[in-house]
Parts: sequence; structure tokens; C-alpha cells
Amino acid sequence: MSYVDKTYYKDSFGGTIIQDDHIEQKLERSSDQIDTITYNRINSKGFDNLTDFQKDKIRKAVCIHADFIEQYGDYINMPLNGFSAGSVSVNFNSKTFNGVSTTQEVLNYLNQTGLTCRRI
Repeated sequence: MSYVDKTYYKDSFGGTIIQDDHIEQKLERSSDQIDTITYNRINSKGFDNLTDFQKDKIRKAVCIHADFIEQYGDYINMPLNGFSAGSVSVNFNSKTFNGVSTTQEVLNYLNQTGLTCRRI
């Protein structure tokens, strides 16, 4: 189950990175990984039972993470986190939380929901 649909991604979030024929797939994969980051608390509580504030932050996190997957999917699971060639150096600066590589922005949104705390 995806917490965001194509309409939300394009109209409300203003997403333009994911091609139309891949949007639903990327949003569902992103939602699955957001569930992993939040210890499946969204799923267990039921998305509709969350506060409007939590839903808003989760939707934004799903969209940002879906864009991240689309842009950097080939590099997410690489054993290298960077490389250098002459004077050019490239580093991949993702964060790993609960086994999922994502951006700090996604984690910031999810942390605001209170669903990523290990003590709950």
C-alpha cells in the first residue's frame, strides 16, 4: 500500500523527477521503505488513524524518498560510498536508518512524526 498517489506526487508535492509510467511503483517501494524506517508503526496504527500532521510529514517523506530512489537507485546498495579520479572526487552522502538508505531530509520529516523512536 502506498501512502501517496500519483495525483498527490504531481500536484501537491510538485514532483517532476519520476516518469509517469514508474510513479506508482516508486511510490509503493518508497512507502514500503518508510514502513521499515518507522518500524511498521504506520501500518500497525493505520494511516487513517494518524494525525493530520503525521500524515502530512509521511506523505512528504514518501515523495522525497521516491525521488531519491529514482535518482540514485543504482548507487544506493553499492559497496563504495565514493571514489576519486585525478582531481575529481565524488562522495555519496546518504543516511542509513534501520537498514534503509535515504536522505537526512526524509529522516527529519519522519522524526517529527514520533514514529521512528525505538522506545515506543
